[in-house]
Amino acid sequence: MKLEIGPHATRRTPDGESQESWHTLDNTYQATYRCHWGSQRLPIESETYTWVHASHVLEHIPWWKTDDAVSEVYRILKPGGRFTVWVPDAVGIMRMYEEDPEQFMHLEKDWPCGNMNPEKDPWKFLNARIFWGARPGELGQEQHFHRAMFGHKSLCHVLKKNGFHSTRPLERNLSVDKGHGWMEVGVEGLK
Repeated sequence: MKLEIGPHATRRTPDGESQESWHTLDNTYQATYRCHWGSQRLPIESETYTWVHASHVLEHIPWWKTDDAVSEVYRILKPGGRFTVWVPDAVGIMRMYEEDPEQFMHLEKDWPCGNMNPEKDPWKFLNARIFWGARPGELGQEQHFHRAMFGHKSLCHVLKKNGFHSTRPLERNLSVDKGHGWMEVGVEGLK
């Protein structure tokens, strides 16, 4: 059995299989389980799933609750199960902004930034990438702001300290999910 935490509104599945092959957990969309990941124990029995996937969800959980969220995924995975997680690469975003501002602007030039940066100010693009998750005034925007930052090393660290081993970087299967482009990092951890 497979679980997607924070399923995308378009309901594309991480592996391209039918939606029926996945259970879902979310606090806003209609889902198999409805709860706030990281704020409460998941309403799921231990060792239930072989694969748990979370794409651009972990960064919305306050940094001081990250371990709670990841340890709950570990609990509900069967031995040998895998956790795949994608987040904004805050380290890479900052590095690009600081070390190669021209390339940073080249990558950002076509991003509409919610119409919040008509002057295309690089500093505003940087902050939008790091902290954003919703446009001002958008329904439920408070839960969408980014509350934790990660890079590859820090994401691996969080998974390992919560019991996962054999962490490895992920590459997007663009035929299934285009993801968030240049500014994201994905890691898989095994239980």
